[in-house]
Amino acid sequence: MTRTQLAILSGIPFIVLVAGTTLYFLNPSVHSFYPKCSINAATGFYCPGCGSTRALFHLTHGNVLEAFRLNPGLVGLIALSLTDYVRYFWAVVHNQPFQTLFGKLKLVVSLLGVLLLYGIIRNIPWAPFNNLAP
Repeated sequence: MTRTQLAILSGIPFIVLVAGTTLYFLNPSVHSFYPKCSINAATGFYCPGCGSTRALFHLTHGNVLEAFRLNPGLVGLIALSLTDYVRYFWAVVHNQPFQTLFGKLKLVVSLLGVLLLYGIIRNIPWAPFNNLAP
């Protein structure tokens, strides 16, 4: 195992642990040091990422449904990222080549298209679309 592989395999869980601990104890709805969405502040529209910090807060408390309600795209992206990390771990342990899921152009373009569509749909002011707003 190379130093780079070791740094990736240990660094990602460390970052997730520190960020998760911070989010667990410091509610983004109460503490103001978390970043605000510049798109929402400038236009009043919700971007595809709006609600992500609050969704992560709820995920750290085990409330997956509320996290999914706040930002379903984030929950899906976390699932893809976790899958990619496990695949990378497997490849390093078994000394096999690794190709990330996010290196596939069709997947990336599809994800960007879905995010763009989601960003438009969540700003439609009629039911059931207004339920997508965080």
